[in-house]
Amino acid sequence: MRVFDLTIRSLVDENYIYARALSYLGIDFYRHPDRTLREVCSQMGLQKGQVLKAFYLFDRSHRFSFQELGKYPLEIVIEYLKYAHHLFIKEKLPYIANLVHQYETLNDLKLIFPEFVEEFINHIYEEEDTLFSYINLLLKIQKGEVSNPQMALWRHRKLSLKQIHTDHCEEDELAGIRNLVEEADMSDLHWRVIAQEIKAFDREMWYHAEIENKILFPRAVALEAVVREKVNNLTPLN
Repeated sequence: MRVFDLTIRSLVDENYIYARALSYLGIDFYRHPDRTLREVCSQMGLQKGQVLKAFYLFDRSHRFSFQELGKYPLEIVIEYLKYAHHLFIKEKLPYIANLVHQYETLNDLKLIFPEFVEEFINHIYEEEDTLFSYINLLLKIQKGEVSNPQMALWRHRKLSLKQIHTDHCEEDELAGIRNLVEEADMSDLHWRVIAQEIKAFDREMWYHAEIENKILFPRAVALEAVVREKVNNLTPLN
């Protein structure tokens, strides 16, 4: 097959996602840029079918369309966002972080990217522990699954979905990193893949934020209003 006669450099230039697939197979693309895929696979003992399957899996899209998500219950939207968080933390960021770490030249990105990853992961955990937990509580109250809804809401009295939404709309975690990538020299294959991966991650972050800002928050704010009205109409506990 033609793909196995391409050099690793040509293959990655054709589709940078293949660099991620090669990494999954144990091949560091930046160590073998001028060897053919056939040569590297022969050295590594990799079968053609195994390699093609990896390319396919990494090349296809795993995300719902915006329109699809808008039709799903809020519970499904939250689970989808949590799944995206899992992919960010366990797969995409570690892969990019390793690419940056293995890059031979010391630069600003190499210094600040680990800090970005740490702050980003902390932000995700905080979002799941506070925002998602609160919305799930509202859903349970709506279904009558909370024995003392007044007390449950009182414990979250300082939490404002509208304020969180406003803050969320103003966030831009990748601003500094985006500028570094745009200013970089793209002649080096290794750096080019780093830049493409960061740009792809940036697009995914934008899409993720759009789901939260245009689907999750509006529906959660509406749910909160319904639940609070329902709870306020209950007989006060003595």
